[in-house]
Amino acid sequence: MEIYKKIKFIRESLELNQKEFAEKLNITQSTVSKYEKNERIPDFHVLKNLFENFNVNPNWIFEDVEPPILDVDEDNISVQNKELIKDIDLILSPEAFNKQLNKIIFDHTILQLAGDKTEEKSTLRKFLEAIKLEGHIPFRPLLFLYYIFRYVQDNKNEINKIVSYKDYLIDLVRRYNVLSFKNNPVFTSKIKKQFEASIQLNLTETDCKRLLSNYEDVLENIESKMSPAIVISHRKIDTKILFPK
Repeated sequence: MEIYKKIKFIRESLELNQKEFAEKLNITQSTVSKYEKNERIPDFHVLKNLFENFNVNPNWIFEDVEPPILDVDEDNISVQNKELIKDIDLILSPEAFNKQLNKIIFDHTILQLAGDKTEEKSTLRKFLEAIKLEGHIPFRPLLFLYYIFRYVQDNKNEINKIVSYKDYLIDLVRRYNVLSFKNNPVFTSKIKKQFEASIQLNLTETDCKRLLSNYEDVLENIESKMSPAIVISHRKIDTKILFPK
């Protein structure tokens, strides 16, 4: 279950409406609404309040290990829960924690690709599926994904000018200049059209915005799945050549 669904599950389990839930977490109702719509990820302070005030199990939040909410009578578990929060406070600043949380989310979705056919799918999972990364992570589709986010990184000034994130992502697919290695096409025009159609059908505007806004985390995780030699060699490629305007 994705984090945004877990937030809603916790609120409903406590029989609180969004306004009541927001007041107890010291945030606004609109923020709770954004969490539950998967438009925003809860930060360190919000998660800390969930752990401390509602006995939410951190292992369930991060690793899907039940139970979702710890029994208040289980003193030993509650103590361990509080100790974990103290450890987080000592090891990471709220800003560092938030960054690590994003990395966990993206990394988890990549690792869950192989053989994971659950109905609930993350933004990155849906995007990877949209470019046919199902069951395994073949070299070429992964490389195509790498090129896209390399271009976004190299041209990050474009992010603030985007009107539609979905249209921007599709435009990158269309603009990609098909290359060949030893007369073996990396991506044909037909495959590009399939990617475009899949993105149109499978990704929402919010999905595309999250992917493009977190391009550094996505790119870091993609590189972690590639060999060092491949990463080094393809870092040298000028993305402006790959995506001519």
